[in-house]
Amino acid sequence: MGDYFAKSTDVKLGILTNGVQWRFFTDIVHANVMDKEPFVKWDVLSDEEPPYDFLTLLQKSQYNPQLIRTFAERKHAQNLLVAELSRLLEPSFEFVKLAITNIETRMLTKSVLEFWKPVVANALEEWVKQRMLSMVLSSPPQGDAGPPTTKIETTKEELDGFATIQRLLGTERPIAYEDTVSYFKIHLPERRTWVICRLYFDRKRPCVWIPIPLEEAQQLAPSMQVTVPSLGWSCVNLGSHTDLEALGDLLRLAWDQQRQLHPTGSSNSGAPSESEVPDPQPSAS
Repeated sequence: MGDYFAKSTDVKLGILTNGVQWRFFTDIVHANVMDKEPFVKWDVLSDEEPPYDFLTLLQKSQYNPQLIRTFAERKHAQNLLVAELSRLLEPSFEFVKLAITNIETRMLTKSVLEFWKPVVANALEEWVKQRMLSMVLSSPPQGDAGPPTTKIETTKEELDGFATIQRLLGTERPIAYEDTVSYFKIHLPERRTWVICRLYFDRKRPCVWIPIPLEEAQQLAPSMQVTVPSLGWSCVNLGSHTDLEALGDLLRLAWDQQRQLHPTGSSNSGAPSESEVPDPQPSAS
């Protein structure tokens, strides 16, 4: 796998897995040369819990290559520190003495240090787990002016928009929503990739993406400005989020087409998944 990693300098994350054991690699030691040791290991069947701190960073809404590298660098440093702490804690009692000086009132005899040694080791392990993710997310990647924006905030306008669309569709056309960093997505209840529309209300000029071709969208929304942001999609520009009221026919068509592709109880994925539809870059004007 190292050869594949080295062939493209853009690749900064290597994953080796048999479906049960997962190993994640990068190039901490030498640039563009995959490290021999993974910075994260995960055994699906044996590990008590997944490495949630790292898996959180792999989500589409939060994925940032530099953030992954920052995590890997700190994980690598942590592994080195763990080895050093292990050396300090076993067989030496020096670190134990330093750690408990202010909390142990008894004389620091050998028996007292023996009692504290496993306690200190467990406390260090727990402290590292609690601090690792918060430290990575709170630090800006090198070369950036500030920390990456990963927080998702669901606004009142988005929730009002969902309520409006829910009312326009009626109880016979149920929907659900998922908020992301880039947009507010409305989809069939069974699966979040069966998309009815995307709302972009965090810009000066709000808009709605609907997976309906341009000509059909223009016919059903003749008073609105409609453009083509991506193949098979139409972007309807709004004066404000309240203009959703005029899109009832268009939204019902989008719902009906998704339900036709995905009948109730269906587990197929005939429609394009979210990963096949690029995020839009509408003008901020």
